[in-house]
Amino acid sequence: MDEYTLEVPDMTCEGYEIVITGAVRPIEGVGTVDADAAVGRVTIHGDPSAKAEARDEIERAGYDVLE
Repeated sequence: MDEYTLEVPDMTCEGYEIVITGAVRPIEGVGTVDADAAVGRVTIHGDPSAKAEARDEIERAGYDVLE
């Protein structure tokens, strides 16, 4: 599995980690999701082809995504 990281500076607490993880985990091709509010990053292990959909789902949940 590959690993990629998305910068999510608006993620500032554990509640946001839970929301973002819940939005990304069901995506086909996503293995594990590590949302870390302390650094504002979401690290995803899985198929890199799911990256765009992961970004879209995080944005649909109301958070800006930087790369």
